[in-house]
Amino acid sequence: MGILCIVCGAGKLNAEGFSEQLDAGKRLTYEHRHIERGEVTGFTYQEFIEKKKGGTSYLLEAQENVKPDGTVFTSKTLWFELPQGIPKKYVEEDFRENLQIVNTYEENKIRTHLSDKKNQQDLKFEVELQGSSSVSFEVILPFIRKHFQEMLDAEKYLVTLYLPVLAIELERTGLPRSMSLISMRVRDAGTIYWESELGNRRGTWLEMFPESFMLRSILPKEKSHFRFLIDLSPPHYILEFEEGGYRHTLVKLEKVEGI
Repeated sequence: MGILCIVCGAGKLNAEGFSEQLDAGKRLTYEHRHIERGEVTGFTYQEFIEKKKGGTSYLLEAQENVKPDGTVFTSKTLWFELPQGIPKKYVEEDFRENLQIVNTYEENKIRTHLSDKKNQQDLKFEVELQGSSSVSFEVILPFIRKHFQEMLDAEKYLVTLYLPVLAIELERTGLPRSMSLISMRVRDAGTIYWESELGNRRGTWLEMFPESFMLRSILPKEKSHFRFLIDLSPPHYILEFEEGGYRHTLVKLEKVEGI
């Protein structure tokens, strides 16, 4: 097998859709656990909802992140245009910090609007993805599910990952926003039997980390290294994923009536 370099996603939206990874009428629940402390810190409730707006059909991936007591601390919504499932808009609200991030996607550009009422900041900027296109971090889960088999088959799989949160920090400090585009390597980290209330499944761990040794040395591991446990059976649900020092585990998968 030769080297396979895949760079897809928000960079060329007209070419990359996720219709097969969008589960209309499904609700997924992920438990958050701090890896070092072993403490449950909250849950993510993720729903896939069909909606029409301005004569266009969309599928919304709506998320709420809640504390153990049920308090919502962030909400996230991704708008995918149907029938291809092309990402068009992302809205994130952090109720703890009183801020909102809106990303809109158009061809090879991602436009970001940050409204930070706590620090009285209002930033607007765009990132142009030149040459090879990239996948933006907020669509990384459907991207992995779509390209899972290619990742397993490749001798070396590279993807350029755009990190909008890093781009915001770069914008604040006046550094080049292009530094928020990082070449990442995806590596097969082994297959396991996954036992849970959802039943026993076989899953493969994928690790994602900067291709550059220098970046691996200077970037905090919890912000630049990610692990995903993918169900080997279609539709390849994300059974667990690790980022930022937390492990997110799928604990409930249900059909929601009326959605």
